[in-house]
Amino acid sequence: MKWTKKDRDELLKYKKILDDDNTKLKEEIKARLVGNKYIIHVLHNLELEKQDAEPDDYFGINIRPAFIIPETQTNVQNYICFETSFKETSWRNNHITKEQQIIFYILCHEKNYIDEETGMARHDLLGALISNEFNHKILSGGRIRLESDIASITDTQYLTRTLTFIMNTDANLVKTENGVTGFVNHKV
Repeated sequence: MKWTKKDRDELLKYKKILDDDNTKLKEEIKARLVGNKYIIHVLHNLELEKQDAEPDDYFGINIRPAFIIPETQTNVQNYICFETSFKETSWRNNHITKEQQIIFYILCHEKNYIDEETGMARHDLLGALISNEFNHKILSGGRIRLESDIASITDTQYLTRTLTFIMNTDANLVKTENGVTGFVNHKV
């Protein structure tokens, strides 16, 4: 089976399709993270800074849409990983909304954990910048709020901060078929 440009374009639709909250949210989160010059600066990727890289170049390197970091590293790196999920739609009490979670995992290497310009712990500063960028803001039509902010370590090399945001959003009430998006009647 030959892969075509039309096939690729069909997959790219999922970046903006209204049906899938995870892909839609991750695109919005990515845009906000790479669009924040302070977050990009505090990530402190010397290699990208020397190349005068664009903020989008940090995506996939220092900003990752999943909680994963390379097992082997040649350079000291700092990371912001993020995940989106929801446990269940609350059909018993409410057929219209669900609680969506957005979790940020900030990992700062112990050789680079102090921000030289502020004297602050880098994972704390990145946590504050992310909180400022997202807390009580509108994302995908819902207002998100910070539910928890927890510092820890992952191993002997990374200091971490985990920020969990929640928001109420619609409970999968839209469906796209043949390019047309409409509401699904769940007998509400």
